[in-house]
Amino acid sequence: MSDKASKVSKRSRREGRTIAVQTLYAFEQKRYADDGELVVPDELIGEEPSCEFGRDLFVGFVTERAAVDAVVDGSLKNWTLTRLALPDRCILRLGCYELLYCANTPPRVVINEYIELAKQFGSEGKSAKLVNGVLDKIAREHRGEEVTGRHAKSEQAKPEQAKPEQTETA
Repeated sequence: MSDKASKVSKRSRREGRTIAVQTLYAFEQKRYADDGELVVPDELIGEEPSCEFGRDLFVGFVTERAAVDAVVDGSLKNWTLTRLALPDRCILRLGCYELLYCANTPPRVVINEYIELAKQFGSEGKSAKLVNGVLDKIAREHRGEEVTGRHAKSEQAKPEQAKPEQTETA
């Protein structure tokens, strides 16, 4: 991702992720063929940061598709990527791409954003749980220090609770 991506607002990033999911969905429906008709809604066309961010995510995923698919497939338990419903597959692929290749976005932010997309576009009520579990596993495996390091730091920052002194009674 470009340095410009780090300057995109939170709202624009959320809109960009939505655009990327919708574009990837259309791309998969067309069997991975870009015939020039993969377009975003008219109100988002232009050089708006959200459109550019979404396009960057989509193009980045297409470039790294084999590696991303291997990671997602390896993180699924008792499932394969091809067995997943198309909306769930798109959400997991883009979330995985962002975890692996967009180091400027904290893993927890990526996971939370894609959970929200799963609630919005997912195939069934359990989509958000699936996305949470798979992306959390990927984050721990590939960006573990960021995920577990933050937790360890917060544990160290907590003051120790004072233990009541024991008094001996005769």
